Amino acid sequence: MKHSRWRVFLYWSLIAASLFTAACGTIRSHRLLEQPLGPQLTTGIGGIVFRLNKQGDLPNAYGGRDIWGGKVDKGFAEMKLVGVENQTIILDVVDISRQSSETVMDRYKLFQQRGVVNVDVQQSVNVGSSAAITPTRIRLDIEKQRDIIISGIRVNFVEVQPYSVRYTLEDLQPQPQ
Repeated sequence: MKHSRWRVFLYWSLIAASLFTAACGTIRSHRLLEQPLGPQLTTGIGGIVFRLNKQGDLPNAYGGRDIWGGKVDKGFAEMKLVGVENQTIILDVVDISRQSSETVMDRYKLFQQRGVVNVDVQQSVNVGSSAAITPTRIRLDIEKQRDIIISGIRVNFVEVQPYSVRYTLEDLQPQPQ
């Protein structure tokens, strides 16, 4: 009889340890590039050179990452081709970082009634303030410099045409696997 109690205790101890270990995974940041890395790409005036979406793991009640894989928005970085003047490329760059206080307790309402949706909304309205997203304008002379690094993404310009560019992308901060 003692032998079976020991097995039950060991069984539940392993389950508890597994759940505790899963709940204590470290929170990671994720970078999702919308354009492919490596091959040559082309964009015209007004087109997006690259967009990098930043995400982070949704924290749980213990400070670890969500075991269901929930993510929170951490911002984005984007580069657009505004114009070409001879061998000078005119780019607009936006790099936004966001902080979130959302946790699994906010996202997964455990005691919510079926068919009832609760939505938490926080909104700030800024009229005429500097809070609006204003891109930084960059003039890149290709004869002096062929690449630029924004938010860990290297853009290497291969060819400049009057209304378009050919380029490659390289991620200088690869994700650990």
